[in-house]
Amino acid sequence: MIRQIPVHEGNIVAYRVTGRLTHADYQAFLPELEKLIQERGRLSVLFELHNFRGWDLAAAWDDFRFMNEHVDDFERIAVVGSNRLERWMTAIASPFMSGEIRFFEDLQLGHAWDWLRESAEGIDRTEPEPDSYRNILVAIDFTSHSDRLVLRALQLASALDARVHLVHAVDYPIYYDEAYDPVVAIDAERELESLAKDHMHALLERMDSRRLSGETVPGSAKGVILSQAEALNADLVIMGKHSQGALNRLLGSTTNGVMHHARCEVLSIPLGEMA
Repeated sequence: MIRQIPVHEGNIVAYRVTGRLTHADYQAFLPELEKLIQERGRLSVLFELHNFRGWDLAAAWDDFRFMNEHVDDFERIAVVGSNRLERWMTAIASPFMSGEIRFFEDLQLGHAWDWLRESAEGIDRTEPEPDSYRNILVAIDFTSHSDRLVLRALQLASALDARVHLVHAVDYPIYYDEAYDPVVAIDAERELESLAKDHMHALLERMDSRRLSGETVPGSAKGVILSQAEALNADLVIMGKHSQGALNRLLGSTTNGVMHHARCEVLSIPLGEMA
């Protein structure tokens, strides 16, 4: 599956790639990418690979044909992954591009974004950081406490004239086949994502704020939050933390992981015990 990551910076676009890519995936993805090339011109692209397992034959041909037809349409491509297949894939693609392509390990996600932004027109990296927050990312889980986190973020955004973006990570159950290859149950994947989108839509309608937008993204909570923070160039991440018990140990590990790896400020709001 190929899923676009929301980015609002000049000629930079980003995608999250999971599983084994098929011809159907490319039939949905390539027309969108071609439209962006027509609208924006030469692009810089980031691909985040998660549990990536290659292509089927038709998809591999789709990929080769597209790159051959658009050899001059990419300024930089950053591939973020974690294994030899992904590194090898990046290396063999390089001769087919006039622009630059580079592989980054998962923990180098921030460096990948820096590299893409170096080439983005109109972005001056030498300017001092802004004094106030402009892009606030809020991680939500759709429990009864989510509204409180969003309201706190909107209060802050209203005072600072900032934007608030919500993100919810849809972490699918993964099973393993006889060869110990990871397999996502397709029905469960669709059901969980549909349910998450419904919850997000209801929350956005309930809050009814022009400052607010939201996204549901497949993947682990920590990885999704760090990814969205980089993609949105967030200067603050807001997360909830429960005070005690098993739930705190689970959610707290995510909060601590984000705090240790995020390159922006992270605000952890104590939520108390679940009712």
